[in-house]
Amino acid sequence: MIMQISRGVVFRAVMLLLLAMSRFANAGTDLPMTISQAGTWYVEGVLDEKVNTAFLLDTGSGYVSLSEKTFRKIRDESSTQFRRHIRAAMANGKIISVPVYSVAKLTLGANCTLTDVEVTVLASSDRDILGLNAITAMQPLTIQLDPPALKASCPIQKI
Repeated sequence: MIMQISRGVVFRAVMLLLLAMSRFANAGTDLPMTISQAGTWYVEGVLDEKVNTAFLLDTGSGYVSLSEKTFRKIRDESSTQFRRHIRAAMANGKIISVPVYSVAKLTLGANCTLTDVEVTVLASSDRDILGLNAITAMQPLTIQLDPPALKASCPIQKI
């Protein structure tokens, strides 16, 4: 009799674990993406609750990178802090020195907020890039192709 109870308890425990794992696997924040005519993917975001922008999803970029135009809109915020310069390899192979700043908040979609995000500023760029430092902070994540969406594990910002 004791053996049957133990099997039942083990069976229930395994079933509860599988249920919890399936719920975790399906959990996440849906971040809608748009696809440009060139086939690149963009995610809408807001920097420091003030500057709306579209971020190019770029797994080849190590950092979130801002154009000079976007950076000008947040550079004077007290929460935007200079950190250091790094040497960056551009897509054309050229090595350049770029500044790295810390930005207090980067909100993607309706409720995925990353805090204290390091960003580089690319004076020659006309687009903002969602790089690996932000993408890694949102893992595990999945990319859905149709309709295009990024499902990310992000903290939900309750306002």
